[in-house]
Amino acid sequence: MQKGKVTLDTIANKLGVTKVTVSKALNNQPGVSDELKKRIIQTSIEVGYTTKNAAKLAKTVSKLGILVPKRFFLDTDNFYTKIYYYMNQECAKRDISLSLYILNPEQEQNNTIPLSLVQDQAELNGIFIVGEVNETYVRSLISYRFAVIAIDFYKPELTLDCIVSDNYQSGYTVTKHLIDKGHTNIGFVGNPHYTTSIMDRYCGYIKALTAHQLVLNKDWHIVNNDENGSYLIDFSLPKQLPTAFVCHCDMAAYKLQLKLQGEGYSVPNQVSIISFDNTDLSQTVVPALTSMNISKHDFASESVNLMLWRIQHIGEQPKNIYVKSRLIERDSVSQVK
Repeated sequence: MQKGKVTLDTIANKLGVTKVTVSKALNNQPGVSDELKKRIIQTSIEVGYTTKNAAKLAKTVSKLGILVPKRFFLDTDNFYTKIYYYMNQECAKRDISLSLYILNPEQEQNNTIPLSLVQDQAELNGIFIVGEVNETYVRSLISYRFAVIAIDFYKPELTLDCIVSDNYQSGYTVTKHLIDKGHTNIGFVGNPHYTTSIMDRYCGYIKALTAHQLVLNKDWHIVNNDENGSYLIDFSLPKQLPTAFVCHCDMAAYKLQLKLQGEGYSVPNQVSIISFDNTDLSQTVVPALTSMNISKHDFASESVNLMLWRIQHIGEQPKNIYVKSRLIERDSVSQVK
């Protein structure tokens, strides 16, 4: 509908409120609740009726939220806690408060949101989902009137802004690094069905093997974390080990390293290990892990920038933004002699 054909009555009828209420909301006058005011402002933009006051109000961001499944946020390699730390800094620069909401497994399974988020929803301009939740849960959050940004995952079936690293290319790169070191028998550690990032890293691994005419041996595929994200050491090694493993993250690599060393294998002299994320853990284990660095700071800054853009551009097509990554070489990969 053209802007000239839209009136205050158009917005009022659409929302089932009075023309006076719409006028008060668009002129930031008292007598209208914050939640209703947001609905009126958003509807005015959607139907093409905006005033300078409405545009200014629509662009005002004072509070954002970050929702993180417990299994991701409380892991010991601190990947997502670092992202949250940097996001807090980015928001503070802009005088925006950032509230943290931890999602427990029962809430995700039952498709319910944390009580604190229920209480805050009217004040939120937008929310970040960090880690990965199921598609049904994402759909339920999209149905709310705040903007939603996905961090470190995507859902191809949904219209959703995403900040991700190029996990497919990174999976290829780390596998190719092992191949360049002379490895031809290479396994993979991780469950591709657990997250989209693991799936993409696994597909990149397969591409590298296929491109170099190497065998994909299913016996060399290990999963050492459970459905709740807990990493285990109580798993079986293949009877015949490959000379190297691509591990989907530093924690998975660390647990594999402990398992190998516990059974008398030398890393990297007998088995090389390469991983992702370049967390603090990768630098403190012995031997230190060769790992693909994914900038937690870039994740944070790009996420906040995208959220602010989305709030100002409600009707625009979703964006997928990729953060840069680079391989950090340490001591866990050896040259095949």
